[in-house]
Amino acid sequence: MKRPLCFSCLHRENRPELGVSDQLVYCRRKEMVVRPKSECPIYSKATSRAVQELNKALYGMIEEVE
Repeated sequence: MKRPLCFSCLHRENRPELGVSDQLVYCRRKEMVVRPKSECPIYSKATSRAVQELNKALYGMIEEVE
């Protein structure tokens, strides 16, 4: 069985209050808890570059200390 798209989506956020259940996912884009989807119009693959860009947008840049 193929895993739902939500588990590889950029908009998925790990929320400790959800516990270890595979039945629920928090969607950052929809701002709600949803059941994992196998099709979604706002799906964006969570590549390492996409995650890095998202983190940069959310948290800004951290200057390196010399």
